[in-house]
Amino acid sequence: MNITLQRITKPTHGEQDWLNLRFWDDKKRKRVSASAVAAIYGLHPFVPADKYAAELLGDVPPSPIPPNPAMERGNRLEPFVLQWACDKTGIAYLTPEEMFVAETPEGSRMIATLDGLYENGDDRKVLEIKTMSREWGGELPDYWRIQGIQQAICADVDLITWAVFDSTMVLYIHEQKISDEEKQEHCDAVAKWLTSIDLGITPDGVHWSYETISTRYQKPTGTSVELPPTASELVEQLKHVKKELKAYTEMEDRLKAELCDMIGANEYATVNGTIIATWKGRTWASLDIKTLKALEPAIAEKYSKKVTNRTLLLKGERV
Repeated sequence: MNITLQRITKPTHGEQDWLNLRFWDDKKRKRVSASAVAAIYGLHPFVPADKYAAELLGDVPPSPIPPNPAMERGNRLEPFVLQWACDKTGIAYLTPEEMFVAETPEGSRMIATLDGLYENGDDRKVLEIKTMSREWGGELPDYWRIQGIQQAICADVDLITWAVFDSTMVLYIHEQKISDEEKQEHCDAVAKWLTSIDLGITPDGVHWSYETISTRYQKPTGTSVELPPTASELVEQLKHVKKELKAYTEMEDRLKAELCDMIGANEYATVNGTIIATWKGRTWASLDIKTLKALEPAIAEKYSKKVTNRTLLLKGERV
């Protein structure tokens, strides 16, 4: 394989500069990151293929987001697990201050952030750390396995050592051997995906949802476009579905109202002693943004996030 390897300085993990480097190179060419790349196979449980395609087809890198509980758990436990893995394997892994980049002439552009790296001359070893809130079954999920393949390509190794700390409070060490065939297949898949991204077209296997297609086209131009005659058939089908959906929504509302009238002020409903429904109350606090803008306009402006929302209306429809 003809692969060009490069190491670049790693900005603070999770911040905007780090996200920018994962998104594109210094020529503004998009590339795929190891932690998300399983999405191009449709095998990532948290990154749908259409969402990842919409992100890469856009012209703005993702923005930092507050860590969710799983992310915070990983961030806090990673140094502890790294040291534990070093003690358990006898290998002095360190967290690298660089990101690892690989590129092929066919258009495969990849980047990886490594949790642990050991180097002594030509001897190079890579450690990937995972923490889990459930028990690990001993096999790498597909999205981990694919992440490991890309890390092996970017770091120029044939083995990824996994340190998995699960809910049993046990640290498991697992070795993933990566063959040249796996590397070649992955490079080919990434090149094919990024060729579509470079051309601005939908990659093979991506099926858009209305939500993700909206994130792809967030800058309305105010212009008109002439569609093919088949678009009329599409509009008629959509009208039919919306009409049927409205009828079922109205039916749902009537049935729910009838049932809730029977439940009354109670929270549980039973038939023959078996609970068939619950109707519980819930109270929550919401931010009065209008009042906040009036009292503290600077604070409201600082913490406001502008989001473009496009609504599809068929001819004759109203919002």
